[in-house]
Amino acid sequence: MCSQKDFTIAIVGGGFVGLVCAIELARAGIPVNVFEATSGYGDIGAGVGIGPNALRVLKHMGIADEIESVLEDQGPHQSLMTFVRGEDVHHVVYQYPSDKRKDQGLAVHRAAFLNALLRVVPSNVKSHLNKRCVSVSTMPDGRARVRFADGTEHIADVVVGADGIKSVVRAHALGDKDDRLVDTLCCAYRTLVPMQQLLDAGVDPELLKPHARCWMGNGKHIIMYPVSSGTMLNIAAFTTDRSRPMQPAGPKSSWSTWVSPAPLSEVLSAFSDFGPDAKAILGCIDVPSKWAVHGMYPPMDTYVGRARTEGESRDRPGMMKVNAVLVGDAAHAMLPHLGAGAGAGIEDAFVLARLLAHPQTKRRNLNEVLRAYDSVRVPRGAYIANASKRAEDAYQGRGPNGSSDAGRRKDLTLQWERVWEHDAQTDVQRAIGALVARGVFFGPAHERVQARL
Repeated sequence: MCSQKDFTIAIVGGGFVGLVCAIELARAGIPVNVFEATSGYGDIGAGVGIGPNALRVLKHMGIADEIESVLEDQGPHQSLMTFVRGEDVHHVVYQYPSDKRKDQGLAVHRAAFLNALLRVVPSNVKSHLNKRCVSVSTMPDGRARVRFADGTEHIADVVVGADGIKSVVRAHALGDKDDRLVDTLCCAYRTLVPMQQLLDAGVDPELLKPHARCWMGNGKHIIMYPVSSGTMLNIAAFTTDRSRPMQPAGPKSSWSTWVSPAPLSEVLSAFSDFGPDAKAILGCIDVPSKWAVHGMYPPMDTYVGRARTEGESRDRPGMMKVNAVLVGDAAHAMLPHLGAGAGAGIEDAFVLARLLAHPQTKRRNLNEVLRAYDSVRVPRGAYIANASKRAEDAYQGRGPNGSSDAGRRKDLTLQWERVWEHDAQTDVQRAIGALVARGVFFGPAHERVQARL
């Protein structure tokens, strides 16, 4: 990797996807600016799954040991997921045979994972807090101008949109007309409950063991797993309305209503047909957060774009080199039912950073490099997003093989291995191979000749 670059990079969004991208660029010697909308790095929500594919990325980056040492007391390595019937006596329907894999994932609190990443951020990452992006435009020279709510601006050759599902970068670089943001009609009740409270309420300790458990119903399911050193149980209870298609997300003025508090009675009513153990756990919830789950469906066709050129009603032909690229939820916000969205974003960040840090990446070929990133990441993101939808169908008895135990068991295969066993380094290699094939990069044979001269 080479630190001598003739282009600049700005990352909009300081969540863990943005930070992974910044860390990888900085460790390659490339200065990078990160713009975070809030007054400090932090992450809302509760638990998050960091799958084996994401841990594999951290190993490629050389930071896995440091991250895992910080998180070792936060949550268990996930080696098993048990699927049980939500109704009646909660008999086991299926166990995902992850014990056959050497690699495991992590289930941790989102804030704990973000804090672990912050410990390994290199000094050549420059953080800018309280910088809420309001627009991105293209200057006459092709560089991007990022404007912020406080009236300041920043200019860079490449803008990385790591600003989440409500991405401003996406809106300005790809245009609202191409946005696929929808209300998935899935509702999630999310909360954390102290383990001791559950035990005091008489919940069977066997149900609180350190692995993930999915309680499956008809049109609903619950996923739970321990976090925070096993002292808290992360609970996400889902109901889905599939009587009508997913709906457009609506005006931005309504986006603040996606998350709201809900009374416990609403949760208990939604799962009134579940059995006694599930109800006992739900009964320990204090005030759950009710999430209207949104996502990008159908998945986006591209993660790269160009903000409109300043002072022009439309861009001239020949000026359409891209200068903005999306990662994480900004690119492929998805249903959460595989717990794979975070890992997909970490893969994005790693692949993009490796390509930008490549010694042969220069300002003159940024367009081709960003499009090579696009060519390998769009299919991957689409696959995981669609697999997450298939997982919901299987959990809730709407899979192709029906709602019986045998039918759900067949549908629960879900090609897990294609999600978890993926190695993002292969995406890097494929993208570089494509750039060599198109003559954008020189291949190893050319480099060996040059070394002899």
